[in-house]
Amino acid sequence: PPRQKNQNPSGLGRAIINKKFKDAKERQESGLYTTEVDSTTRLKSVTQERDLDEFLNTAQLAGTEFTAERRNVKIIQTPAGSTHNPHLLTDQEEESTLKKHQLNKERLRVPRRPPWTKAITTSQLDRQEKDAFLEWRRGLAQLQEEDKFLLTPFERNIEVWRQLWRVLERSHLVVQIVDARNPLRFRCEDLELYVKDVEGAEGEAGTGRDKRKTLLLINKADLLTATQSRMSIFIRTPTPRRIWADYFDGQGVQ
Repeated sequence: PPRQKNQNPSGLGRAIINKKFKDAKERQESGLYTTEVDSTTRLKSVTQERDLDEFLNTAQLAGTEFTAERRNVKIIQTPAGSTHNPHLLTDQEEESTLKKHQLNKERLRVPRRPPWTKAITTSQLDRQEKDAFLEWRRGLAQLQEEDKFLLTPFERNIEVWRQLWRVLERSHLVVQIVDARNPLRFRCEDLELYVKDVEGAEGEAGTGRDKRKTLLLINKADLLTATQSRMSIFIRTPTPRRIWADYFDGQGVQ
């Protein structure tokens, strides 16, 4: 039988395009105080960058235009006979590194969302967030270059941090889940301080701090070593779970 005429000549492709335009318009009208992201493209974790990628992304954050010029390039190669792994630290280097990090923990912080009010526009908010994030990136770069800090890979995509900002602003309780075998290694104290600084019910500046609570959840207690468990039984000492609970109670941590 002959095929019937298509009642929708625009097709599926046109419908998808129209929906994207509609969604973009809605975001533009309602996105004064938040940043909507497309999870398939922009919300991609970036923890390491090549020098060129880092330069280009930093320039994009700063809104800077530039031109490239050809320069002399010198290639440095590691001798083939070298057996030292440059990515491993000696015990002395590790101890020195941890001490430096502890002394400078005020500079090793979670990036903050800059203060905002409902009076600013979407473009103004976007520029303020990028400027604040760029300043945070520059601070870490200064620690690495001038103070010779050794930093583990960290999140470099502002869109990922924007999601954290939004979650904190919309939350009443923030829970950190840490490993019972070494809770202090996984706990982020600065995140707890940031939660206290987030203002009001929506995060708007001038609406009052200390509106949210944090909770530390110690997970995987069943994975503590057999030696730890047996020692607790035979010498009648508190279990590692009780020890950690007493420790965090003493620190005023829930």
